[in-house]
Amino acid sequence: MELTELRRRIRGNVTSTDDGGYEALRRAMVWNRLVPQRRPRAIVEAASEADVVEAVRFARSNGFKVAIRGAGHSWVGFALRDDSLLIDLGRLNNVAIDRARRSATIGPAVRGREFNRMLAAQGLAFPVGHCPTVAMSGFLLNGGLGWNFNAWGPGCFSITAARVVTADGRQVIASERENSDLLWAIRGAGPGFFGVITEYSLRLYPAPAAITTSNYYYPLERAEEVGAWAGKIARQLPKHVEMTILTAAAPPAIAGRCASSRGFACLVSATAFVDSPNEAASTLAILDSCQVAGLLKEPNLPTPIDTLHDVGAMAWPEGHRYLADTLWTNSPPGAVLATLRDNFMRAPSPKSHGVFVPATGPRSPLPDGAYSMTGDALLLCYAVWERVEDDAANAAWHRTTVAALDPYAIGHYVGESDIIGDPRRAQRSYARANWERLQALRRKYDPDGLFPARFDE
Repeated sequence: MELTELRRRIRGNVTSTDDGGYEALRRAMVWNRLVPQRRPRAIVEAASEADVVEAVRFARSNGFKVAIRGAGHSWVGFALRDDSLLIDLGRLNNVAIDRARRSATIGPAVRGREFNRMLAAQGLAFPVGHCPTVAMSGFLLNGGLGWNFNAWGPGCFSITAARVVTADGRQVIASERENSDLLWAIRGAGPGFFGVITEYSLRLYPAPAAITTSNYYYPLERAEEVGAWAGKIARQLPKHVEMTILTAAAPPAIAGRCASSRGFACLVSATAFVDSPNEAASTLAILDSCQVAGLLKEPNLPTPIDTLHDVGAMAWPEGHRYLADTLWTNSPPGAVLATLRDNFMRAPSPKSHGVFVPATGPRSPLPDGAYSMTGDALLLCYAVWERVEDDAANAAWHRTTVAALDPYAIGHYVGESDIIGDPRRAQRSYARANWERLQALRRKYDPDGLFPARFDE
């Protein structure tokens, strides 16, 4: 079958390297403006699940490997693979919410902000991603570390079922009753998943009525002391409080006092997912216990998830160039933040930021699923800039910073680690037994490697 025949069989669009709009479409497949040079042989913009089936069968019959795009938010551009057939799921954005059952079915391309707004209107919630423009599919496949994930859990464990197009072109249901091993893989398999998910069924949660955030800014030079204090109080906070320590540009009100740290400050932010302002204030009061002299205090701000998404949009603005990497660590927070501080003193872009997320409340074992790596804290390091001419400086800084942080790592988060630059990070994103089971399921469901598992291609 030639591409002309595939075009006839589907309602969506098929664009090949010979078409005039190919390069613009190829670049649009990646949200990050630091677009890889990898070139798919054709891009299928699927309009339905039936289009996905036809595209998979076409690829299998014609010797293509298959790559999948939800919304192109992968920092390393996994959707772009040389000589592949790229299936873009961007039009599959249906949403159906059952308020009484606290459940929803969604298409893979639904964005977190859109989904949250629909849920909030019905008094419901889900641990959607911190960045509002991330599509739900890639987010869930990678584990789904969204808002309030300490209490609600990684989003992948709230997947109750999924519709999947397998490597042999079949449409199957993955649930606890049907193809349960496939559901196990969907819960965290990451970008190496061996099928195309066309719909998710999700368990939802009551929306907290008084989500509240307190922010405390400190001199970046004191990050080690702040980190040591935060590490002590994190376990005293309940699970429904999400605590984050950031190295980021200081707000205008205190920027002049941060000249010695090149405009960067250390921010401790804690968000309580509770039902009353009084409960929020009493829960967050422990943040006043830090003995380091602060620069600015913003206590008890009302922050529904839509407002939190506004903050996320500022941290990850569109139209920028990005590098990202992550690690799980059990090391003392003060030591980790001291290393982060030393490197941010040399950051070439004021938009770059580091995010340190200590676990709050008692540690609980993860449910059973492919997603299986965790630790006392998650660290994320982002280089963010705008101009092509600044690529080399930012890439060198990010590479040096990640190398300095790597000794603290016990593993990685597959969704935001550079597993193309260092494929070993993929295996280090899973417990050993879970990784081995994932590879066995790949051999079962995709024995011919239609969906490539290698991340260095």
